[in-house]
Formats: sequence, structure tokens, C-alpha cells
Amino acid sequence: MSVNSGLRSYPFEPFTGDLPAELLEMVVAEPVSRVRLPDGRAAWLVLGYEHCCTVLADPRFSRLPLGATVTPDGGGPRELNMDGPPHAAVRRVAARAFTARRIETFRPRVQRLVDELVDAMLAGPRPADVVAGLVAPLPVFVVCDVLGVPAADRPRFYAWIEGLNSVTAYGSADAATAQAQLRDYLAGQLARKRAEPGDDLLSAWVRGTHELADAELVELAMGVLLGGLEINSTSAGLLALFQHPEQLAKLRAAPEKLSAATDEILRYTSVSAMFRVQVVREDLVLGGVAMHAGDCVMAVPWAGNRDPRFFPEPNVFDIDRRPDVPHLTFGFGPHFCLGTALGRMQVELSLGALLTRMPALAPAVPPAEIPWRHDRMNGGIASFPVTW
Repeated sequence: MSVNSGLRSYPFEPFTGDLPAELLEMVVAEPVSRVRLPDGRAAWLVLGYEHCCTVLADPRFSRLPLGATVTPDGGGPRELNMDGPPHAAVRRVAARAFTARRIETFRPRVQRLVDELVDAMLAGPRPADVVAGLVAPLPVFVVCDVLGVPAADRPRFYAWIEGLNSVTAYGSADAATAQAQLRDYLAGQLARKRAEPGDDLLSAWVRGTHELADAELVELAMGVLLGGLEINSTSAGLLALFQHPEQLAKLRAAPEKLSAATDEILRYTSVSAMFRVQVVREDLVLGGVAMHAGDCVMAVPWAGNRDPRFFPEPNVFDIDRRPDVPHLTFGFGPHFCLGTALGRMQVELSLGALLTRMPALAPAVPPAEIPWRHDRMNGGIASFPVTW
């Protein structure tokens, strides 16, 4: 019998849009516990807000295996998925192009992309699938626009993205081919941007730094691409509004509440059942539990977002909520998502366009019948038929 066979299996039940009651109870009753992950490994499951922040920010918890150095093997390129100085060097360069001011300049472009997709939905048949019509394509369009992919190249770029999406979701055998072709393409784009710079991120990186080699800039672009492929909170937020009609009515009556409503949607809508597994680098105590070097640990930020010690009545959806601490939907600490402002912008502008341009927007099927994906760890609504 396996030493891990007596542990509870995590996730506790299939992901269907909200964290299971058992997990929500454990946020306070058992914020640090031992579970068995789908791959058979035993891991510490960390659920409380404060403890999640520690795991995500404390250097004693690492993304690297125990004993691995903080420099890449074989002198390979540094990238965002590392720890320590290599990660800090790449992130420092990346952050220069992700300033709040720069990202805000993309707002009219993102708004235009949203409007074009909503235009197509309005011109098409009813009901329409808001996932296929808006939620799924928008991040791809935005990433292409932000990276400066020429319009003529977008069909090829979309095909590679489909391959990468399939890889990350289903373990497709086409992974190596899709990634290699995309890396080659991005390397070519770096050379083009040096000769003909634009107002995109690739141009900003090649123009503004000599700290990273081209291979590292390619890995940086790959990280931005993969991190921005799916933004499930738009469809999950729309569902939350339909399930809480008093909040939807409040938002319709006061559209200026949309910014705050977006933050509450990001906090409240559980975007995944899983998160990154890290490794304990030295013996320590967390939440009164002794952990040993080499132990696996997985903090679940979505559970931390439901910690009543930091979010009063955390399981209540309230667009007027003004928490004293930031939610953890985009992470915390040195790996806090660089694309947070851009992702948040897409949710806000998408919901704003849907509610403004479709005043009678409503689900075309009972909310309980809206299907969730069980084939991907990051969940998400599979399809969402709406009418107006």
C-alpha cells in the first residue's frame, strides 16, 4: 500500500464554478493540511489568506526541486518561471513594459477589440455563446495586439496558440512542434522590431534593454503569451451577476460601480481548483504544522480569497465590497502576475460592453445547466448561451 493512500485526494470533487463546501470550511478549520494530488504526490494544502501569502512570497518555498540551484541548468535562458536572481532579472526587464501608464494606453485598443466581437454577436443569431463569441477570442486578439504581431501573420499565430492551448489543457503530443515554431517566429520578430520598432511590448523590450539575450526575450514573450491565453473571470463574473440579480440591478443602476464590481468578481469567482506546486527548501513551521525540506506544498489563492479573517462574509458576492487587503486571484509576491492590469481591463471592458449594449442580456438556459470544463485544471465555463 502506498504511504500516501490514506490521504484525502485533492481536488475533493469536480470543479463546477465554486470551491466545494468542504474546502471553504477548511479555510478556517484546517488552513494547512495533508492531501494527495492527482499525480499521486503527497502535498501540504495551504488555504488561509495569510499562509497563502507566505507560501507565494517566502523564498523558503521554491518552484525549483530541492537541491536545484537558482541558475538554469546548462547556461540556458533565464525566464519568469524561475526563482531568485534569474527570475528577478527577467522580471525587472518585463516590468518596464508593464507599467500602469503603458498598459493604460492599450485601453482604447482593447475596447475596440471588445466592440468588434460584440458587434459580431449582435449581428449573429440568438442565442449566442458568449464564450465562443467574446471570452475565448479576446485574450488571443489582445496578446497579438500587445506583442505587435502583424495582421498578415495572425492566422499562423492563432494556429500555434491553439496548439499551445491544447498542450496545456490536454497534454497534446504537438507541444514541442508548436512551441518550437512559435519560438522561431518570436525570434524573427525581435530582429524585425530592432529594425522597425513599434509601440508594442516586443519593441519596448528590444529598445530598452541590453540585460537579456534574445533567447531570454523570447522566453519572456512566451511567458506573457501563455499567461494571457485564458481569462475565465468574464464568463464566471457574468454568471455570478445573473445568479445575484440584486447585484446586477445595482450595477445597471450605477455603471460607475463597474471597476469595484470587477475586483469583487475577480475575488469571488473561483478560477481554478489547482495552483502551482512548490517545494519546501528547509525545515519550517507554517500554521502550526511542521514541514520538512523537500515536502511539496500547494497554496490555493482562490481559497485565501474566501478567508473570513480578511474578507468579512467572504462567500457573499457584493460589488460594493471594499476589502482592506488585495485579493490573491493574480497571485502574490515576486511572481505576482505582470499582466494583472491588462487582464483586469479585459474583464471590465467586456462586462461593460455586454451590459451596456445588450440591456436585456440574460442567460438562454438555466444557470445550473451552464457546463463547466473538467478537462483542464484551470476550469472555466465551456459554453454560455445568452440572449438579449
